[in-house]
Amino acid sequence: MTVTPQLIKELRDETSAGFMDCKKALEQAEGDMEQARKILREKGAVVASKRADRETNQGVIVGFAAEDMKSGVMVDMRCETDFVARNEEFVALANEVAKQAHAYGKEGDLQGLMEQPSLSDTNITVAKRIEIAIGKTGEKIDFTNYAISRVPDGENGVVDVYIHHNNKVGVMVALTGSADAESLRAVAHEIAIQGAWSAPKFVTRDEIDPSVIEAELQIEKQRALNEGKPENVAENIAKGRVEKGFIQQAVLLEQRYYRDDSLSIADLMKQKGSDLKIARFARLEVGA
Repeated sequence: MTVTPQLIKELRDETSAGFMDCKKALEQAEGDMEQARKILREKGAVVASKRADRETNQGVIVGFAAEDMKSGVMVDMRCETDFVARNEEFVALANEVAKQAHAYGKEGDLQGLMEQPSLSDTNITVAKRIEIAIGKTGEKIDFTNYAISRVPDGENGVVDVYIHHNNKVGVMVALTGSADAESLRAVAHEIAIQGAWSAPKFVTRDEIDPSVIEAELQIEKQRALNEGKPENVAENIAKGRVEKGFIQQAVLLEQRYYRDDSLSIADLMKQKGSDLKIARFARLEVGA
């Protein structure tokens, strides 16, 4: 059967695949539209633009720390349904991309990472590898975020990665200090677990813009005034509420330790050495 421009257009309109992809698929299928569709799906050429308006609210967070504990990586891979998120091939894809990101080593260069040769097939790029997965799953797949951590050069430290059991939340902590590696790893792991459930916005209070604290103080002062408290009393109440209700919840080092609320995370770190420092804290969550 002759491959006509009309056939190519029809296949393009249906699949949103490129002109040459459609032409080659039709030629290989000898003009058989059904077979051409199958060829395109197998090659992943049914591009994501066909599904661009769909939401990717499901997915997984995957990651790992290197064997020497000096570096680590996390990847946020999104899809449309929980069914695909639990699919072994989708999870394998996410883990493959995590290894790729770790090997690439450049954080914040998503475009560069997507252009790297795929670990599973060096004849194609990471972007094409994801495109093939889109063709196989029939769902939109988004890879838009990853994080890499390393122990700073010349410092003693470890990187720990904690992935929550539902694969929806991951935390990576780079912890430095003079303690031995195993002690550092144990503390880093506890901090990572803490961060997974508490979702801190900051590591230290110094990271908070003063205007944010001032706004919180004004809100709490007005609330106290509305409760009938005198001006000077309202100011003190506001300070206490902001300290406990905002700072101690938003700041990782000042949060209460999940295993022992008599300790803050800063206290936990001091137990293993006065010089322990969080060099990097990264948290990824599906849907966040």
